[in-house]
Amino acid sequence: MNPPAAETGCELMKRLAKDLKKTLHDDEAHATKLAQKIAELEAQSPPDEQQINALKQALELLRKKIEDERAALSELEEVISQNC
Repeated sequence: MNPPAAETGCELMKRLAKDLKKTLHDDEAHATKLAQKIAELEAQSPPDEQQINALKQALELLRKKIEDERAALSELEEVISQNC
């Protein structure tokens, strides 16, 4: 079995950008599901406040992660466009 050919810097950055886009997409889908679950729980009578609060906290952390991923992707795409 032959070892994989070495990646150039541009190839590496493009692969990282592609992987980051997939992660971002997956995290956004997960955030949507969390928001839907929170809405479902809030509609119940009586609502499970402990579970709702835990999910809201998880959603807040996930949204922060998404924001950070978007910023990293933007910076990476800018470097790619300038150098590749």
